[in-house]
Amino acid sequence: MSTDTEAFLNDLLDNRPVMYGPDPELTGEFRLRPRTDREDAALAAVTDPTDLTVGLSRIEAVLESSMQMLQQISASSAAKWGDLIIGIYTREGDFAIATSGGVNMFSATTSPVPKFINRYWADEPTVGLAEGDVFYHNDANYGGTHNPDHTLLLPLYWEGEHVAWIGAVVHEGENGASLDPGGFAVRATTKYGEGVRIPPMKIGESHTLRRDVVNMFQNQVRDPLLWLTDIRAKLAAARSVERRMHDFMAERSPELLVATLRSVLENTETEVRRRIAAWPDGTYRGVHFGDTTLLEERLFKLNVELDKRGDTLTVRTAGSSPAIDRALNTQAHFTRAMVANLFMNFLYGDLPRTAGFIAALDYDLEPGSILTADTEHPSSLSLTTMFCLNAALHQAVTKAMFSAPGPAKPMAPWYAMIPTLQYGGLTQHMQVTANVSTEMNAAGGGARCDADGEHAAGPVFAPVSDWGEMETREAELPLLGLWREIPADNHGFGRYRGGASVEWAYMLYGSQMFGFGITSMGGRFPVTAGMFGGYGGSCTPLTRIRPDGGVDAVRTWLAGGAKGLTYDGPSMVADQPLPGSYEVGNPVQPADPIVEGDIWIQRMGGGGGYGDPLERDPQEAMTDLRRGLISPEVARAVYRLVWDPQRMEVDARATETARATERAERITRGRGYDEFVAGWRADTPPEHLGFLGSWEWPDAAG
Repeated sequence: MSTDTEAFLNDLLDNRPVMYGPDPELTGEFRLRPRTDREDAALAAVTDPTDLTVGLSRIEAVLESSMQMLQQISASSAAKWGDLIIGIYTREGDFAIATSGGVNMFSATTSPVPKFINRYWADEPTVGLAEGDVFYHNDANYGGTHNPDHTLLLPLYWEGEHVAWIGAVVHEGENGASLDPGGFAVRATTKYGEGVRIPPMKIGESHTLRRDVVNMFQNQVRDPLLWLTDIRAKLAAARSVERRMHDFMAERSPELLVATLRSVLENTETEVRRRIAAWPDGTYRGVHFGDTTLLEERLFKLNVELDKRGDTLTVRTAGSSPAIDRALNTQAHFTRAMVANLFMNFLYGDLPRTAGFIAALDYDLEPGSILTADTEHPSSLSLTTMFCLNAALHQAVTKAMFSAPGPAKPMAPWYAMIPTLQYGGLTQHMQVTANVSTEMNAAGGGARCDADGEHAAGPVFAPVSDWGEMETREAELPLLGLWREIPADNHGFGRYRGGASVEWAYMLYGSQMFGFGITSMGGRFPVTAGMFGGYGGSCTPLTRIRPDGGVDAVRTWLAGGAKGLTYDGPSMVADQPLPGSYEVGNPVQPADPIVEGDIWIQRMGGGGGYGDPLERDPQEAMTDLRRGLISPEVARAVYRLVWDPQRMEVDARATETARATERAERITRGRGYDEFVAGWRADTPPEHLGFLGSWEWPDAAG
């Protein structure tokens, strides 16, 4: 055997794995990396702590400016309305500073990606790491949330030294799934049906994209122009940050940049721990159920237990449903990021968005569950499970904070789900497209302990976002927007009511080769719960109308004044003013072709209510009634409101009498705790109820 042959075989057998797969050590890492010597030296070089504050403010300003640029030049509809982020990681890979807008939880879940590059590619002779290199990634098994979220990374250098990483993350609306356009692979039962999966890889050098690599990506998807545009857009935004960080280091010093990144991480972790220490010690629990596993109607359970001792808060998820061959599984690093998301966006929004949030908590996540799936499970719709987890988590946190001092106030759960339109096909402009719309960005806010919830605000993962104009969608897509408005009773009732959200109605118009889809939950089991006597939000099923005579019949109906058009889904179903078939079901429909003239009606959900509705100020309830936020039936049955229907003015004395009567009747209907449990508890699920996983709480929960 020649020397070369022996060296080749040794290298093949000893040094080269078959594949550089996901690294569980990196994705399982949530603590901050120890300080490096470089970071120690940089911190020592900063003599005035004020410089760190100035440095943070300047970096944040740069990131916000670049994010706005990215929103303007991206093709992704999600990016235009807020589903993106730009940030800076430390040289070691911890996500240090992110934009305050956009999807904050990316800052808690994408750190494994630069760490993977550092570990595997920096010293790999066929890859390497140098200034101007461009890296790309979307496979959530290597870090991140789910595969439609794409990350572009640039190493930031200064005079030959690698000092940090710059990242731009955007949700792309098309990912090449074999069956489902729009990025969400509702019918996938393995990860191989979820479209393009890109491990961290180099796709360009000297700030120039490799066209052959990008072309390979484009060859896998339905909308190659979308991918080309948005990879270039992310690179442009990252380069904008790079140039301005060079200006920063030239003007100030690279030491100040390195020290700022490190201090922000450490200070955030320390401050989160300090604030948690003020919570009462104890154990707090929340539970929530999803009502579909995407391909069948079946309940699955998410358990959350918070164990708070001193400044340590441990998050446990024992008893949650097991992983399944459906695309709603979630990797553990995404589960941890969802916890951090709640702390960033709903508790301590005054702190910088960093990996310090996730490092401040402890986690005891049960292996093998739907929240800790392995790398073989499909996960492109992991976010639906994460939103169910958010509902359970929000309940537990609100209980823990009930008597905690500080600016963060207890709040009922915010609506968290994505009943948004997915679509794909040939547009009226003869362009092939596949994407998702952004109706999800109009979620109803949860009621607070001292105020009503916000109407049609942002989603839990991107509170600072928008859902755009219906007219813009009509211009770009073969859609006719029939209405969008806030309907009555679309929120949780309570002393303080949850924020309401909208109902939208679209008709396919202008194309005979187009599909609608939707991938959400909450058609049968509400997405949001109420707190301390408040009501949860209502269910939000999908209504589909197929008019007899198709689009011509609709056109004739509209031209004739649209008799019976109520701009309200339930009454449309009840009255059926347009002859045709009407179907109401769960909001899970793969994006298959539909008939021109088909109408889809869907509601975003409202936030949970806080406190007993009988304690709501009668004048406030009357205002809700006048504004159409509640129906007369709810005003009478829930709020026990009495009013003059002619003048639409509340009768305060009669209302108080009605409420006193209801309180007395509650006492009559009431049962002792043991009797209540004996009457409601069942050892097994009802036979008619599809259910996935454990029916019982862990022993400690009883």
